[in-house]
Amino acid sequence: MPTITVTVLRNDEPVNNHRVTLEVNGLAGGMKGPEYTDTHGVAEFDVEYGQEGDIFVDGNNEGSWGSYGATDVTVNL
Repeated sequence: MPTITVTVLRNDEPVNNHRVTLEVNGLAGGMKGPEYTDTHGVAEFDVEYGQEGDIFVDGNNEGSWGSYGATDVTVNL
């Protein structure tokens, strides 16, 4: 099971306590989370192989992820 790691930065510095959710596309779709960033700006999600979707930080769409590609994603606010 892959882990998607989302790092949230502002002015290239990690920010904590930001709400992160993952939208999962496809038949097994839905939302994963929320998880809140830690002091390193990191939130982690376990997903199934082959899943993909969008990343939301504090309700705003900030990009996409995929378990075969973008498993470590950095979001700059």
